[in-house]
Order: sequence, then C-alpha cells, then structure tokens
Amino acid sequence: MSEKVAIVYWCDGAGHAARSIPVAKEFEARGCEVAIGGGGQGEPFVDMNGFDQPDLTKVAVKGSTPLSFLRHTLFDLIPSAGRRYRELDDWLAAEDPDVLVTDDIFAAIVAIRQGIPFYRIDHLTTELFGPVWGTPLSIYNDLSLRFGEGIVVSSLWADQPDPPGITRVGPLAQEGDGEVEPYDVLLNPGTHGENFAAIREALEANGYDVRTVGDDEWETKPAMTPYTEAAEVVVCTGFSSIADTVVAGTPCVIYPFLPFQEALADRAEELDIEGVSKAASVTEVLDQVEDYCRSDETPDYDNGAPAFVDAVLDE
Repeated sequence: MSEKVAIVYWCDGAGHAARSIPVAKEFEARGCEVAIGGGGQGEPFVDMNGFDQPDLTKVAVKGSTPLSFLRHTLFDLIPSAGRRYRELDDWLAAEDPDVLVTDDIFAAIVAIRQGIPFYRIDHLTTELFGPVWGTPLSIYNDLSLRFGEGIVVSSLWADQPDPPGITRVGPLAQEGDGEVEPYDVLLNPGTHGENFAAIREALEANGYDVRTVGDDEWETKPAMTPYTEAAEVVVCTGFSSIADTVVAGTPCVIYPFLPFQEALADRAEELDIEGVSKAASVTEVLDQVEDYCRSDETPDYDNGAPAFVDAVLDE
C-alpha cells in the first residue's frame, strides 16, 4: 500500500482542484498521508478543506489574436512554465511520495525524471472527439501509459467499457455537511461561462429564486454538494460542476462553451442520461429549467472517489 500520496492539480480553471479534493480526502480516509498543490483559481477551495499547499507559479494559455498569443507565449507562458517545473521538481523531491496523482504535465515530467510512479486523472477520452482534438489526446494517452501507471477517468458513464489502459470511475464531487435553505436554481458559470447574467435576469423575472456561484453575494465554500442538493436544478458548464450536481441528485443543465465541454454535453445528450441535459442557447436553458422544476426527474450517481482510490491502491 502507498503510504504517501502526492496530488498535483492543473492551475488553469478551478475544476482541476475541485475534483482533486474528494480524491485527497478518500486517500486520507484510507490512512494515507497526502501532499497536494497546484495553485490557480482552485487554490482557495483546497485551502478551505484544510490542506497545506506549496506556492506554485500559475501557467495559462492566453491571447485572443495570433500576435497577442505569441507575445504571451514568449514573455509569460514559457518563463512561467520553466518556473513551475523547477518548483514542482523541488517540492516533489522534498515530499518524496510513493505515488503521484496529477493532471499537470509538468508534474508528470518531474515524476518520470525522479522515478515516481504516477497516475493521470482526467475526465476526457478519445471517443468523444474527432481527429482535431482526438489525435493529440490519443498521443497524450499513449505517453501517459508508457511512462505512468495508468489513467483514471471521472465519468458520467462509468458503466461503459473502459478504453485500453483507462479505468473509468463515477463523477468526483466535493461532498460536505451543512444545512442550506431550499431554492430554485443554482447558476455556476465556471471560469469560461457566458450569458449567465441574462439567464439569471430572465429566471428571476419568471419568479424563480436564483443563486449564482462567484457573484458579489457568494462566499467561496469548502464543499458544493450542500448547495447543489438544495437547488431544484443547476445550470453549469464544466465537468466538476456537473459532478457536484449529479452526485447530489439534482437535475443538471449543461450549458457548454469550450470544445471539451461541448463534447461531454453531446455525449450526455446522446446517452439520454436521466436528469442531465444539454442547452445550446439561453432560451433552451430557460426551457429546460422550467421542465425540470415541473418534473420528478433526477440523476442517480455515487461519488467516484472510492473507486478512484481503489484503482490507484489496487484494492
């Protein structure tokens, strides 16, 4: 059994940290010592769950035009990537874990160099995509499986056959305690969501009690499931927000923006998962919220964290 586990989550977007928290807690519940870090938007969530973290440089890809992207790459991305690699190299050497769980490519490279066994955590598989996105993901998977121990994928369809070298588990949710007064709709725009102000305005005009994650009235919470469970329906974009919703048994309207979000929403729609649907416009969001609030349809999922840890500890 691994006595010490290091977890390094990617720093661009809070969802990478969010899915690491239930995994870290499950390792601790099994008696493992856990060291965790990553930085970025998800860092406050990890702090609030009682974990100490190293100070790591954030790396992000930016630029709305080719010129701005080139400038960002030359003057920010490359220097930041170099600093993050060195910081992770020092930190992992000091922590000396028995195994690493990560979705950070720099941490994986450090693990290979230092001889640390590692598992990649992900929520995407190649069959979701065509050649534009599927080919680079396939190459990434091949390299991860060549140098790592395996890839564990958090999924809404964990009962589907596993691709070669990949273990599917259920959605990873930030479960927690706390009484929350029931309300109608929770909006969770995530890092990249748009049009959520318009959605809220329209819902409130129709008499719905609405909350929005990240607005001026919202306090960052150590766990999301008490708030997703208290809602009649949740509208969100990214997979970690979906996980927090379906594990709580609350209907989820996926309103995607990024290509990866689109692919996941399309597959969920194709599989006709109860209590999970895709909306492609503000009007569709409003219609689906109304439908869910009038129906008894709910998703049925267990937290995938125990199965994830089983896969890493080979239990």
